[in-house]
Amino acid sequence: MKYFSEEKGQHILASTALFDLIKDPVFLMEKDADSFRYTYVNPSALALMPTQDLIGKRIEEVLSPEQSRNVIHFHQKAQSTKRSIEFMEGIETEHGEFIGETVLNPIIAENGECRYILAVIRDATERELKERALQRTQREIEIERKRLNSLIENNANAVFEFDHNKIFIRSNPMVTEAIGFSEEELLGKSIVGLVHESCLENTLFHFDKALEGTSVEFETTVYTKTEQWLQFYVNTIPIVIDGNVIGVYAMAKDITEQKETERLLRESEQRYKSLFDNHPHGIFTFDRNGNLESGNTGAEQITGYRMEELLVQSFKSILLQDEMEKTKHHFYKTINGKQPERFEMAFRHKNGQLIDLQAMNIPIIVDEQLVGLHGIVTDVTEMNRAQKALTETKEELEVFWKNSTDPIFYIDTKGDILKVNPAFEEIFGFTEEEMVSGQGTIIPPQMIKDQFEIVERILNGETVNSHDTIRMTKSGQPLNIISSYTPVRNAEKDIIGATIIYKNVTELKKAEKELQKSQEKYKIITESTFDIITLINLSGLIEYVSPANEKILGYPDHVYIGSPFTMNVHPEDAFDLMESVTSLVDGGKPATIEIRYLHQDGHYIWMEVSPTPVIENGQVKRLFTIARDITERKRLQDKIAKMAFYDHLSGIPNRRTFDDKLQKAIDQAKQSGKKVAILMLDGRKFKLINDRFGHDAGDAVIKEMASRLQACVRPLDTAARLGGDEMGVVMPDLDSGKEAENMAQQILKSFETPLVFNGFEIKIGAGIGIALYPDHTANEKQLIKYADMALYEAKKSEQDDYISYK
Repeated sequence: MKYFSEEKGQHILASTALFDLIKDPVFLMEKDADSFRYTYVNPSALALMPTQDLIGKRIEEVLSPEQSRNVIHFHQKAQSTKRSIEFMEGIETEHGEFIGETVLNPIIAENGECRYILAVIRDATERELKERALQRTQREIEIERKRLNSLIENNANAVFEFDHNKIFIRSNPMVTEAIGFSEEELLGKSIVGLVHESCLENTLFHFDKALEGTSVEFETTVYTKTEQWLQFYVNTIPIVIDGNVIGVYAMAKDITEQKETERLLRESEQRYKSLFDNHPHGIFTFDRNGNLESGNTGAEQITGYRMEELLVQSFKSILLQDEMEKTKHHFYKTINGKQPERFEMAFRHKNGQLIDLQAMNIPIIVDEQLVGLHGIVTDVTEMNRAQKALTETKEELEVFWKNSTDPIFYIDTKGDILKVNPAFEEIFGFTEEEMVSGQGTIIPPQMIKDQFEIVERILNGETVNSHDTIRMTKSGQPLNIISSYTPVRNAEKDIIGATIIYKNVTELKKAEKELQKSQEKYKIITESTFDIITLINLSGLIEYVSPANEKILGYPDHVYIGSPFTMNVHPEDAFDLMESVTSLVDGGKPATIEIRYLHQDGHYIWMEVSPTPVIENGQVKRLFTIARDITERKRLQDKIAKMAFYDHLSGIPNRRTFDDKLQKAIDQAKQSGKKVAILMLDGRKFKLINDRFGHDAGDAVIKEMASRLQACVRPLDTAARLGGDEMGVVMPDLDSGKEAENMAQQILKSFETPLVFNGFEIKIGAGIGIALYPDHTANEKQLIKYADMALYEAKKSEQDDYISYK
């Protein structure tokens, strides 16, 4: 709606017949000091209000205090900015809740003043209620998704998820533990490549049954990453969405050991002895009184003691004194409970080295009588070290850690410091060694209780933000600190400590005190900081801005003085800043926000802004903001986010990008009537290349394939690595399938030149399968399946070839 002149506004008062006919509620409001009075309301508006006697009353005399503050705020904003303002407001009427989309239109007088506001409300009740219902549904869906994820991720068995083409799309951690392949390595692979040849036909048969909607159970054998094989008892569960089977969950229990045990029970004593003697784990045999009877070669290698040495002396004599009670406890627990017991213990090798052993006590029961136990031990020293290193470093982002100007450190569940960053050492004067060893402390004695309370909140899973406290430097100087505590969890989701970030606001606290005495003292402090400090009065106008503003944004301070504090803020971020400042005025807690400011050169700079109230005699008198340039940090965050869409080895797009581009190409083709082709490409004898020349050569082949493939495709095409040596191309906007065949020929020709690696010539071979939309199918997943089927036929040839699906 265009602005009205004040003269036109007065005419509105004189002739309201037009507004009386409008179905939307209409109000004409007149500025009255710090509020507004109702000058005119049409019948539609009157029907909404709690009283019919409105004309001449102020807003706060009609609406509730909370509604009044909100409505007056937006009227003031429209009146001060002289711009139309839109906002949503809900009220309770005698007919139920009414949600209105209000447009405030300032009426500007010829002298530029704004005295009247014309408010028009559109009924958005139905739309908003539908939106709320949709949000509730989305929350319920998200809860169900999290429940399903929890069931899968925390399942004790290996859980695989396949699409209707029997392609891996997800697996839980137990899969990696069982067969060694990570989820990323399995992603996009067919089940065919994992199942042992002898079980493949039976496995595919049962998967087809599951895809028909029937849950089935069966046994199969799969290869591990180390080219071993494991036997699994598999339960396939159809994934049914809207009556259609879109994939299969396969819950697999490792029964390899069970099958091996069954086989061993049928073996002769000699075979058992051979297994015992050559088992890679250490095996000890004890009688029920704890006397050592025998041990295998693995036990000798792990402990360093020959079995003859162990048999002539008490086994207890070589145990560490600190581990004696634990070992006895688990021994007698196995004896009395007749159940296996697993535990870890420290052990000193014969050479004096301290090692970690994972031990399992297995009861030996003959004719239902316990006669002793086997103690199976595994050296887990390196594994424990690796796990500990992972736990200590997985949360570390080195760029942020090393270059942050704020102190950052880690604590354990007792509150002891484990690691500090360089900014911590610089600001507090203590080295990391002093803090970790307990030689240094930064907590004043009178505040130790406060720290214990914070640690307790962290152990309860709470994240503590903007905690105001005092800390001491090595020289005894007190610092005003705003701290944030974030719990750190291990792989089992247990809280193992916390990450703490300190913001040193000592100078700002001093500045706050000096503001109460002298504005000049405030300038001395703020003009020496690298952050932008802005002083704002309660009218929302800037009273002071530090010189850092000109250094960072290019504008001199006089440009801002007397302007609204949202000046040069990106339009999308202005409301967030206003909300943060308004919250402080209303008594809310300070909170840091990230917004964009316009540079004098025309580009935007990301700033981290911390609004803080200036309180005198218990009342907010002013506000000031501290803004820090975080543009580089945002750039690094964006760079990390983009890495999710590209393959880390080859540098070309990954499966996720491939699927997204294919979907968009098909959607575009539905509008344009053009065709879409996908080319599925797989290398020849890739496993032989790895076996003969090593995995480095395999990686070099994949990189070379990706480079040559990328060089062949058109600018609008997408070449992606789907997993291993499998790659794909999405070709949108085609007139015929001949263009796809020409592309396949070009790709195969580019692979004719061998790759020279470490002095060896490696032939890069490939097969290509082609499928077209909509010629072959209109379904995205079916299109991929048809291209895979064509690729399967192409790879039957002894030569590099391509085949289009028929």
